[in-house]
Amino acid sequence: MALVLAFGLSTEPLALGIALSVLIYMAMFSSGAHFNPAVSFAYFLRRNMTFRMFLGYTASQLLGAFAAAGIILMVTHSVFFVEPPTSTNLYQQATVEVFLSFLFVTAYLNLINNSNEESLRINALGVGLTLTACLMIGVNISGAYMNPAMSISTSIIDFWAERGKSFESIPLFTVAPLTGGALAAIMHWYTSD
Repeated sequence: MALVLAFGLSTEPLALGIALSVLIYMAMFSSGAHFNPAVSFAYFLRRNMTFRMFLGYTASQLLGAFAAAGIILMVTHSVFFVEPPTSTNLYQQATVEVFLSFLFVTAYLNLINNSNEESLRINALGVGLTLTACLMIGVNISGAYMNPAMSISTSIIDFWAERGKSFESIPLFTVAPLTGGALAAIMHWYTSD
């Protein structure tokens, strides 16, 4: 929820990366700090969580993102939703979303998966800076959202409040990040075991 609020209220990549670092540090030992279904999907594929847990995490992420999108609407009187830039085509957008999601989830798996309390501070910062880099690289090509929960939930609010058409981007911002997460899980499986 807090990460979607940050995205909706600020487009500054460094602010978003620092916000993620703080959230990871706060939630790592209570929930695993999964704020993105692509990360949870990678954990499921790595057999670090059951399918039932994956569904529970994803449902929580969707509900949190939905609540955040509603709060943004209430506070700003405008709808926050995710859409790719019109200056690029679907193939460019999908390629970049898969690549950036792969980078982000790989960083997450490598830095957070084996963190103890002492290393978590620096590792959480590493993941936050990875998000910052991904945003800076991809914002002009795909939008660099990399989060299916954010796409689905904000599109529902957009359609409900303004009859917007951001729901047309749900396949891009769902399939591409999950694919990137799956590729990261496969690479992590081969390189860490």
